[in-house]
Amino acid sequence: TSVAMPLAAHIARSLLRSAARPGPAPRGLISGPPQEPLGTGEAIVGLTAIFISLLAPSAWILSHLEDYKKRD
Repeated sequence: TSVAMPLAAHIARSLLRSAARPGPAPRGLISGPPQEPLGTGEAIVGLTAIFISLLAPSAWILSHLEDYKKRD
């Protein structure tokens, strides 16, 4: 081991070492076009999920806008 190196120095040294040599790229991430194109079913499921998660709440608020304006 090293000669009485403070804990903060060990931490800083390990952080700098990992920044200098980043190592291999994370596995599972592929850059470029997809290896297999999306099928029709997958596209429909994806677009439906986007519609439900983004557009449905907005449509709900707009359709109930008069209820939100009322003061009880």
